[in-house]
Amino acid sequence: MNKHLTRMQDIIKNSNYNNLIFTDFYNLYYLTEIKIDSGERMIALLINERGNYLFINHLFYVDNIDGVEIIYYDDIDDPIKTLSSYLVDGEIGIDGKWQSSFLFRLMDCHPSKYSNCSSVISECRLIKDEEEQQYMIQASKDNDEVMKEILNYLKLGVSEKEIHDILISLFEKKTRQPVSFDPIVAFGKNCGDPHHVSNQTILTKGDNILIDMGSHYKSYCSDMTRTFLQDERNKEIYDIVKNANLLAIQAINTSMTLAQIDKVARDYISSFGYGENFTHRLGHGIGLEVHEPYDVSKNSNIKIRNGMCFSIEPGIYIKDVTGVRIEDLVLIKDDKALVLNSFTKEDCFISL
Repeated sequence: MNKHLTRMQDIIKNSNYNNLIFTDFYNLYYLTEIKIDSGERMIALLINERGNYLFINHLFYVDNIDGVEIIYYDDIDDPIKTLSSYLVDGEIGIDGKWQSSFLFRLMDCHPSKYSNCSSVISECRLIKDEEEQQYMIQASKDNDEVMKEILNYLKLGVSEKEIHDILISLFEKKTRQPVSFDPIVAFGKNCGDPHHVSNQTILTKGDNILIDMGSHYKSYCSDMTRTFLQDERNKEIYDIVKNANLLAIQAINTSMTLAQIDKVARDYISSFGYGENFTHRLGHGIGLEVHEPYDVSKNSNIKIRNGMCFSIEPGIYIKDVTGVRIEDLVLIKDDKALVLNSFTKEDCFISL
């Protein structure tokens, strides 16, 4: 049986939940290693003391899953009614991403106490085991290598969209998997927009270059941002962001909370008068999804624990002028941060 599924069975035995229902694409993969987007058709994994049951339409065939009974239904069937017949008495936890039409129907068929159990599986996914850690490490190594390669394509006159498309091609060639998110390539004043969408803007002399990109390894994500300078004009801002990144990483240990790490970087940037220009959280969790719980922000009073993986990505953005962001992933091992990215942030200059 999948080791993560075994943990869910342990939770059933040692919690107030009598039934757990998981429906999210990534939760289903985590627990069963299947990847199915069923669209408007119901797919749900039910876990209770009786067993583990996957309810799925006949249109989506799956191989046998160790420890899971597969219950197929046709379009003319009522899958909610079928699912309700497998429930045991007591509290029902739903993973929080189920379509309301399915949930309301189940509540009609099976009156009981319902609650959001998203935190249950989020807590499990938060702590990466040794195998998952190796996947995260390799995904970041692939990211480093592609960043090195893309430098060969940065020429005056190239467009953001051209570099964006080349990145996707390089990742597909390197990993044979899709990118973990749509890459951000920004030149010049577009660097002042944290979530700029790459367009036909041309790279000109003196522009900053910001590249935010990620890949997959064994379905686990990487994420990294580097900013390159062509001259000294934005070196002061770059150094502030780089030092905020380094100070936050150096401060990380398992006696601290995520909010305290955010404060380290934010206070440093604010001390130079750029606090209002650091417009987003310091980081986010990452794993099967590029953004997972928990945020590295002032609201995250979550204690740092071994096995967690999250980003550290301070930035300074001056709208319609320029911007700098530097992002690394860190994995918590032996009570401190292991940086997964090796691509330099010390040498930020690029000669074009």
